[in-house]
Amino acid sequence: MSYISENQINQAIELIINTRDFCGDEMLAIIDFCQDENIQDWRKVYRIANFRANHRWNEYKKQAGVNPKYCF
Repeated sequence: MSYISENQINQAIELIINTRDFCGDEMLAIIDFCQDENIQDWRKVYRIANFRANHRWNEYKKQAGVNPKYCF
């Protein structure tokens, strides 16, 4: 199993959030990112980064005043 640095995970989180802002394909963006970074296990990167991006995304929704029932 290959090592994935915290910096790469943070870049992937930012990529997911930016992709959401522009209604893009998050998974495809991560696949492309992993190819550029020479990371073999894109699924692992996606799983970790998506989990953390969801948390950050919900924080953004709360700050924007979104009804809590739409924040998970």
